[in-house]
Amino acid sequence: MYPRIFTLLLLFAAMPLQAAQLTLSVGDISAPSFAARGVTLSLPLDGSAELRLDELSVAGRHWRKVRVHCAGFVLSTARLECRQAKLNAAPDLPFDFSYDFGTQRLALELSAGKDERWRVDGDFHDAGWRVNVQLRNAQARRLATLLPPEQPLPTQGLLNGMLQIRGDQDGLRRVQGAVQAAELAFSDAAGLHAADKLAGSVQFDAVRSRSRWDWHGALDWQRGELFWQPLYLKGAHSLTAAGSWDGGQLQVAQAELNRLGVGRVELSALWDTAKNSLLACDLHGSDLQLAPLFADYLKPFLVDSVLGAATLSGRGDADWQYRDGTTQALNLTLRDASLEDGQRRFALRGVNGTIPWRAAAATQAAVSFDSGALWGVPLGSSQLQLAMHGLEFSTPTATLPVVDGSLTVHDFSLQRGDGGWRWNFSGQLAPVSMPALSRALGWPEMSGALSGTIPQVSYDGREMRVGGALLFRVFDGTVVMTKLALADPFGPTPLLTGNLDMRELDLGQLTRTFAFGSMEGRIDVSVQDMALVNWQPVQFEAKVASSPGSYRKRISQKAVQNISALGGAGAAAAIQRSYLSFLQDFGYNRIGLSCVLRNGVCAMDGVSRKNGGYVIVEGGGIPAITVMGYNRAVGWNELLERLKRVLQDNTQVVIQ
Repeated sequence: MYPRIFTLLLLFAAMPLQAAQLTLSVGDISAPSFAARGVTLSLPLDGSAELRLDELSVAGRHWRKVRVHCAGFVLSTARLECRQAKLNAAPDLPFDFSYDFGTQRLALELSAGKDERWRVDGDFHDAGWRVNVQLRNAQARRLATLLPPEQPLPTQGLLNGMLQIRGDQDGLRRVQGAVQAAELAFSDAAGLHAADKLAGSVQFDAVRSRSRWDWHGALDWQRGELFWQPLYLKGAHSLTAAGSWDGGQLQVAQAELNRLGVGRVELSALWDTAKNSLLACDLHGSDLQLAPLFADYLKPFLVDSVLGAATLSGRGDADWQYRDGTTQALNLTLRDASLEDGQRRFALRGVNGTIPWRAAAATQAAVSFDSGALWGVPLGSSQLQLAMHGLEFSTPTATLPVVDGSLTVHDFSLQRGDGGWRWNFSGQLAPVSMPALSRALGWPEMSGALSGTIPQVSYDGREMRVGGALLFRVFDGTVVMTKLALADPFGPTPLLTGNLDMRELDLGQLTRTFAFGSMEGRIDVSVQDMALVNWQPVQFEAKVASSPGSYRKRISQKAVQNISALGGAGAAAAIQRSYLSFLQDFGYNRIGLSCVLRNGVCAMDGVSRKNGGYVIVEGGGIPAITVMGYNRAVGWNELLERLKRVLQDNTQVVIQ
């Protein structure tokens, strides 16, 4: 249609007139997907021609002030020629154009320098028409003016290959091509889709039958980088696919994606192009390398989740079935896999198992792992059986080795609700050696064993709560934790609240553990209204005091010095000087120290108040000893520094 329109214009322009220049002005020209306004054709008598268009619209693209100048112009009853033509929008790309009226054949060749060529050949007949495009070192950036502006537009790169288009009076019938790209780059205005130095090839063939297109193609992406928010990918991909499109739905009947270092994935899918939504998909992958698969294709979508800082390794198989907007089935097989959190909150190593999940059927998963860790606590080898029914998961009992003891979990259940994932369980902790646990966690070595009962523990999608009291035994005493709650447990700033009460702790075991100096006796510790943000205390009311009862009470000179050091500047140990040269330990009556932490400051107190200070150690027996503190407001960070210096045995104090 378009060649005929311009031919008509030129025929009018060729009418013999006695003038130095013939000018023909046409108001508007319009056709489907084409519009031109302010059309003027000038024909000087020197054999050249110039076409001007104030506005030009083709397939949704718009240009203003378009100028085409033909250095050589020929028009006869047989043919139309425009030689050495230049377009003002692309002055560096001269072209030659010709159209034969008898054969209705069109030829267009664009060239820049000696290497770049764009050649278009076309035949137009009532029975059908064809257009062939050949590219040789074609600069991809030139296509930017022909593509929709909201799409990623090419900025550099070379294209080589061919494109064939066939049609008839009813429109397009077939499109096929084979193109190779080198150093290709593109980006969109928002920077959410971009590529750099792409190299590879693409082949495609699409045939229309009535309103349906049947197509197949192949992509070989060899090199380069691609960012397609949120994915960042590199080359070494290949894809073959075939399917159909009816104008409303795009069907991928079969596709195979290969990624070097990952494996092969086969899939079929149905996509609603009008609603831009996935209707159905079947995906199968065998013997996949999990590390690059997780890092490149899954992790970018999990940035704000608990797996946002995790790594996954090993090998596995996957089968995924998606229908009606939800996953209907997912089969996973793991072989020697490992999942580790970058923030060291959890880890599972040597994972093997099968997980045959169904949305509407009951199934059973079997998973084993060689070792693991939870918040730094080492876990041993274990095997788990998990009942699954839709988004409900449960197991009646499971035993997890913890250091040299074990944690037995009862009635574990996990389900997905409106507020997210919820789970709950109860259990018992069999005796765990404190020396072994201390070494595993990098703590000072503690003596004794840790054991206890774990009441109902629940998680509502936001907060983990303990419905009762956690009871343990450590340092030959008891530890009771109540009102425990942990908000955002796997987030960047977890918040722990609750109360802690320790009774009858053996001071001998405690002080030997922390190299504090020797102390004999029993001590109670109470921490109420506790709040820790990202495991750092921000408030509490803590008190350390001698336990009630009759028992041996002795304190070494080193322990006296260290307690005095905790009191800070002005703290002192009052003792009869004559005994210092030969006495290494003393008797005491009571020990007590408290701290109320608010806004980063500890309000300090002791057993009693005396002479403007507070008593930390109340002497008893001969010689009498009393340790006093005088700083009643101490910064929490300063108090931690004092404790650090004490434990490093670098503190100097004044003994009076």
